[in-house]
Amino acid sequence: TNLLTYILLDTSESMGYASEGNVSKLQYAQFIAAALSYMLLQQQDSVGLATFDGRVQHYLRPSGQPSHLKEVLHVMDAVPAGEKSDLGMVFNDLAERVKKRGIVVILSALFDDPARILAGLKHFRHRRHEVIMFHVLDPAEVDFPFRETTLFKGMEGMPELLTDPIGLRRAYQEELGTFL
Repeated sequence: TNLLTYILLDTSESMGYASEGNVSKLQYAQFIAAALSYMLLQQQDSVGLATFDGRVQHYLRPSGQPSHLKEVLHVMDAVPAGEKSDLGMVFNDLAERVKKRGIVVILSALFDDPARILAGLKHFRHRRHEVIMFHVLDPAEVDFPFRETTLFKGMEGMPELLTDPIGLRRAYQEELGTFL
């Protein structure tokens, strides 16, 4: 049987972040999506792709044709990091679009309200899809290596913040732990 896999790629503003010396979260997620697409198509399975920020930007229906990889890569390459995310709304929209049962692979920083994310994920599960999530974070978001007074750029609708990161580090890591 032909396995259907739907890859959902978050292209929201926060996915464009890259700490010094690293690829952006969006580029990293694109590498994963490209590798998965290649592997699945080599197995003669079908792959679909949706890119999204606050709404679905592009939607490629699943195909098992080897030439489909070129389309998947083209869509991913043409998508810059965009607007604020709205994962709950996007997941509900895509759960309605994705008719055939399959595997839904989500590549995202998951910067949204957890209750809205869970509601969207439940919609996929209600439609009997298997869901795999890749939580994409930059090493600096996890380690918080900042030592000097730093101007942090606001993303996903948040303002800029000039602060002493050493005094902020413990509270940040506690908040991140709760978020994760």
